[in-house]
Amino acid sequence: MFCAHCGDVDGTETGIDHDERDCPWYDTDDGTVTIDAAELANILQTVADGIPAQQAAIGLLVDHGLWIKRLAERPGLLLIDYSGPAPEPYGVDWLKVVEALTAKDLPASSGELRILAIAASLADTAARIPLGDAVTGLDAANLDRVLKAITEANGRPVAR
Repeated sequence: MFCAHCGDVDGTETGIDHDERDCPWYDTDDGTVTIDAAELANILQTVADGIPAQQAAIGLLVDHGLWIKRLAERPGLLLIDYSGPAPEPYGVDWLKVVEALTAKDLPASSGELRILAIAASLADTAARIPLGDAVTGLDAANLDRVLKAITEANGRPVAR
């Protein structure tokens, strides 16, 4: 069964009887902040515009396809402005992401966690992620995404 919240297709990550009610990503914001994933992607890309490392990190998450939705469901990992009439996300709190990764608080496959770790490392120099550990075990599609992100973070044109 495919879970729209975590992307698990065959139960390998969350168990054979997994459905959205069992998903650790389902309804995780306690109703405090609701963030649309597509809107979050647009906001993060706009904020990152002109900053190659940020563009690369956000681009990696957008290309991966699952992490923007998951971050939208975990507002505690985002930078949010509460000064207006409605909370407005304006970035990712990369150090909180690294803390969650270190504490193993994020339910995801090992490959998905590696993608998030690499994005954090690209976006924030304080997020120390050993690249050798992070790329080991990535499948070809995710490795291509990471290589593209590294190229972009370096300020080089990305071959299409």
